[in-house]
Amino acid sequence: MKLLWTLLIAVSLFWISEDGVAQRRRPPMEREQQRPERLEQWKKMKLVELLDLNEDEAVRFFAKQNSHEDKQRELMGLRKEAVDDLEYMLRQKDEKKDLQKTLDKILEIDQNMFAERRRYHDELRKSLTPEQFGKFLVFERNFGQELRNAMKEMQRERRFRERD
Repeated sequence: MKLLWTLLIAVSLFWISEDGVAQRRRPPMEREQQRPERLEQWKKMKLVELLDLNEDEAVRFFAKQNSHEDKQRELMGLRKEAVDDLEYMLRQKDEKKDLQKTLDKILEIDQNMFAERRRYHDELRKSLTPEQFGKFLVFERNFGQELRNAMKEMQRERRFRERD
């Protein structure tokens, strides 16, 4: 099983790399659209390996994660709309009457986002060991920073190659 995951990670890294031959044949727009999907697949493989999940556990884990992410995206969309409404109201000198209502709506959405995150973490704690849950929290925190660092490094390498 670990050999399969290692092979999948190696293949994914090849596709993610900018030097991948197959990637250069695709139009740039298509490559840009595929990056988030490949990145998500890579993240999932790293989590399965880190948490040492078997196939059934991985299916259940990612079903919970996908549901949580869908709910968070929905709430973020509602929040974006509410902040857009707020921005419009602030620009209009005479449209301040619903300002408090919109502010309350944004704060309620923020509370719902936090409640959803708490619900998700509580659900994960029931299905993971304390060690697995701890590893998940550390991974979640570090993944974004590592991704930003990798992107900066790729930009530096690209600039270096362009100078040559």
